Amino acid sequence: MNNYVKKYLLHLQYERGLSRNTIDSYSFDLNKYTLYLKDKFLIVNPNKIFMKHIRSFTNDELQYINNNEKNKSEINQYSSTTVSRYFSSIRGFHSYLLNEGVCKNDPTIFLDKPKTIKRIPNYLEFEDIKKILDSVDIETKFGLRDKALLLVLYSCGLRASEILELKLINLKFDDEFLRLIGKGKKERFVPISRLAIKYVDSYINNLRPILSRRNESLGFLFLSNRGKRLSRMSLWKIVRKYSKIAGIKTKVSPHTFRHSFASHLVHSGANLRAVQEMMGHSSITSTQIYTHLNKTE
Repeated sequence: MNNYVKKYLLHLQYERGLSRNTIDSYSFDLNKYTLYLKDKFLIVNPNKIFMKHIRSFTNDELQYINNNEKNKSEINQYSSTTVSRYFSSIRGFHSYLLNEGVCKNDPTIFLDKPKTIKRIPNYLEFEDIKKILDSVDIETKFGLRDKALLLVLYSCGLRASEILELKLINLKFDDEFLRLIGKGKKERFVPISRLAIKYVDSYINNLRPILSRRNESLGFLFLSNRGKRLSRMSLWKIVRKYSKIAGIKTKVSPHTFRHSFASHLVHSGANLRAVQEMMGHSSITSTQIYTHLNKTE
C-alpha cells in the first residue's frame, strides 16, 4: 500500500501542483491510515478496504473535539479542521486509486466530512502592526533585512511559504508589484507599498550582497546568516522577536500579518473580489470571513 501512497503524493506534487506543506500533511495522514489498516485488519491491498474499515479508523483515531474545548491532552483528539483534512486525504487517495484503475470501487463515496468550524482569524490592529515595524532597529546586524521582510509580509499579505520562496526575479518595482506563484502553482500579481520597496531596495543594495557571498543564494530574496534561503523557523523567530520587543501580548505568527493585511483592506472598504485576488484565494468564501470586522465594530 505504501507504493500507492507514494504514487498518489507524486501525483499531487507534479500534476496537481500542491504545496510541499500540503503534501507533507497528506503523507502523514495516509501513512497513519494505511498503518492502522495493516495492524488492525491485516489489509495491504486497497481493494480489501471497505467503509467499515474507514469508519473504524475514524472512530478509533480521529476523536473530534470542539474548538472551544480546553482539554486536548489525549493524543488522538483533533479539531474539526484537522479531522476534515484527514477525510480529504483519505477520500482523495481512494478517488485516485479508482481513476487509475487500481480499485473497482471507491469505499469513501458515502463518507461525509465533519463541518469545519469557521473561526475568526487572529489579526492585529494597524497600531500594533506599526509598533512591530517600528521596533526594528535597522542599525543592528540583520535589522535591514528584518524590516524589509516584515514590511513585505504585511503590505502584500503573503503566506509564509510565498515570502520564503520570493526571488529577485519576482520583484517588479517599476510597476510596484510582486509576481507570485502561490498554491496550485497559480500566478498572481500583488501590489507592494512604496515604503516596502524603499527598505527592500536598501536591503538588496547594502546587506544582501554580504549574505549572498557566504553561500549560493539561488536568487532568493531573503537570506539567512549563512547566505541560504531563510527557513520557516527563522521567519517565525523574526516575527516573534519583534512582536515581543513591541510589547504585543497576543500570539503573533507570520500568518497574523496576512490576516491583518486582509482585515484592514476589507475594513477600509476594499472590493472583496480584489482582496480575493491579492490573497490568492481560490474561493470567495475564504475571503468573506474578513468581513467580521465590519460586523463586530
